[in-house]
Amino acid sequence: MYLKEIVAHGFKSFVDHTRIELGPGITAVVGPNGCGKSNIVDAIRWVLGEQSAKSLRGQSMQDVIFIGTDRRKPMSQCEVELVFTDCERELGTAFAEVSVMRRLYREGASDYFINGKPARLKDIQRLFMDTGVGRMSYSFMVQGQIDQVLSANPAERRTLFEEAAGITRYKSQRKEALNKLSGVDANLARVTDVIGEVGRQIASLRRQASKALRYRRLKHRFTHLDLAWQAKQFFERKAQVERLETEATLCREEVNGLAEDLKNREAALSTTRAARIELAEQVQRAQQALFEIRTARENAEAEARTADLRATDLTQRLKDIRREAAEAEQAIAEFSARLQGSSDV
Repeated sequence: MYLKEIVAHGFKSFVDHTRIELGPGITAVVGPNGCGKSNIVDAIRWVLGEQSAKSLRGQSMQDVIFIGTDRRKPMSQCEVELVFTDCERELGTAFAEVSVMRRLYREGASDYFINGKPARLKDIQRLFMDTGVGRMSYSFMVQGQIDQVLSANPAERRTLFEEAAGITRYKSQRKEALNKLSGVDANLARVTDVIGEVGRQIASLRRQASKALRYRRLKHRFTHLDLAWQAKQFFERKAQVERLETEATLCREEVNGLAEDLKNREAALSTTRAARIELAEQVQRAQQALFEIRTARENAEAEARTADLRATDLTQRLKDIRREAAEAEQAIAEFSARLQGSSDV
């Protein structure tokens, strides 16, 4: 098995879609400083599950995404795909080629894919276990790591040799099996506790079941008695309703009679009111006639008094005239006598 191809897009200096083909026998990548050699190794380690930003020469994992330049905008995500070939024996798969890819977004989310299908980091690590291909395997020796291997203690060297010997997978499986066994023991202990608790609860449940059965019988009897009482109440209420309906019918008949009598009385009252109104009008007309008669009498009395006064005045004047006439006649007589006496002389 060997690495056939590296495809990067947006990873560090690989801003454009970059495809690096690696044929059998290639053991090194050379070039001037700053041309991106380390970025190729970082891309491989990153796809295989490197979680340390410091190991990738960055402060945070988002630093592997192209940050942009004066001429290029920053990328919102990056992805790297590794294509391995001749994988049947080393990886134990039915595929001659296996593709693994990792994609990282600027907000921090990360996706893994195996042959284009979503996968977990654990699936990728398990796939390449004991193959020498991994982020901490002997296939990748960064600067200073050889000195660390030479100065490592026996336990650390043993880990490296076990990876080269191909027993790391089995140790990992053994560790996983032991963890599962510990989990099974813990589950068994919990099951034992549960069984004991269930045993203690069975007696309580039996007592509760007995109480529930007695409650059911009592409830059934209560339901029967309640139905009987409700039936008795129903028939009593029915008889009461029938009696009340009879009384209501009699009351309605009485009300109808009273209503008819009231109607007759109202008709008589209307006639009486009409007669009263007519009588009131007659009284008003009589009072008006009486008022006119009284006024005429008062006028006649006033005229009579005036006539009496005039008659008295005329009588007095007549007396005065008669007196004056008598006096005139006497004066005429005296004058005539004088005149006659004068003639005789």
